[in-house]
Amino acid sequence: MNMSSLISQMLVLFLVLALGYIGNKAKILNSGSNKHLSALILNIAMPCTVLNSVMNGSVSTTGREALTFMLFSLVSFAIIYLIAWPVPRLLRSPKEDYGIIRFLLAFGNIAFMGYPVIQAIYGDGALFYVTLLNIPFNLLLFSLGIILTSGKREKLNLKLFLTPTLFTSVASVLIFAFNISMPKIIVDTTALVGHMTTPGAMLIIGSTLAEIPFREVFSEKRLYPVVFVRLILIPVVTWLVLRLFVSDAQTLGILMVEAAMPTATAGTMLSLQYGGNDKLASKGVFLTTLFSVVTIPLLLYLLF
Repeated sequence: MNMSSLISQMLVLFLVLALGYIGNKAKILNSGSNKHLSALILNIAMPCTVLNSVMNGSVSTTGREALTFMLFSLVSFAIIYLIAWPVPRLLRSPKEDYGIIRFLLAFGNIAFMGYPVIQAIYGDGALFYVTLLNIPFNLLLFSLGIILTSGKREKLNLKLFLTPTLFTSVASVLIFAFNISMPKIIVDTTALVGHMTTPGAMLIIGSTLAEIPFREVFSEKRLYPVVFVRLILIPVVTWLVLRLFVSDAQTLGILMVEAAMPTATAGTMLSLQYGGNDKLASKGVFLTTLFSVVTIPLLLYLLF
């Protein structure tokens, strides 16, 4: 396990976030460009990332192994959501922020940070597990995640589910299940466009944070319990439960690390797109990402 590579990858993400912050202060980015860039990432770049993850030949496991791993991933998601759901009420948060708080807890950054972090810890051979994990994750992110971040109290609008990333997540399941081979030009195109996803998302977070007085980020006291639950309680409980059923150390480690990820950067982008509290989402993403540089290596050291 290469801890220096792990910490280096996480610091790189912070530097990209810093560029977004500087870009906003330099008037290169603003709230309008943030919204348009969010639409670009969510509707074009991220769908390409999802498709490319199953088209690039990195998935080498058997169907039975894949189904077993995805079953364990669904169990881990269920554990996370059960922990996340009562927290806003326990924190006595305003009801309009219940959805954002639950999103900050329930959705880890397994797409943008999952690949480089798992690669740094377990090597290239483990990346296909992250691909498999991202299939149900994206189905949840672009259904339940939109509901939580939309800031809407009215009756559920099924149109919220009809997003490009949701469609491509379903398509990726079919491509994997039926072993469909795609033309190289399609694979290369989705790879090239998908490369925008991670830096684009971090630039958006940095630019959004630049519009919040810096002191407000660290003075948001209600977020510190959220940080603890997201980065410590959730991965520890996930590890305690799954170790009863998962005998393979690498599989257990991957599931625990993904449960320990900071909040998904998509929270800010979805909030911008659907009218949620994007400032609170950005603060949560920033704080969890900051502290995860310490908590992820610490958990790996203590539990493995």
